[in-house]
Amino acid sequence: MPIEIAGVRYATRRPGDLDARLVAATGCASAEIEHLLVSGADRIAAAVLPFITGDVPSLLDLANAIAADPDAVTQVRALYATAPAVPALTKEA
Repeated sequence: MPIEIAGVRYATRRPGDLDARLVAATGCASAEIEHLLVSGADRIAAAVLPFITGDVPSLLDLANAIAADPDAVTQVRALYATAPAVPALTKEA
């Protein structure tokens, strides 16, 4: 599923190690994506970078593009909506 941020189209695919990459970059797993989407353009960029294939922009360039594009959060949210759900942790009695 390609996304377009600030007029630039990026090819994307869900990486097999998405949660590991997100935790390393942001401290959050994919189940916590909504926390990242309200935390600023740099955190949103860190959340979308694992999906981008081909010519990958720098984190700073992508964050600046996201900050300039009011539809960027919707695009990133759509990426995560198409990713397989991560099972919720449950407390066993």
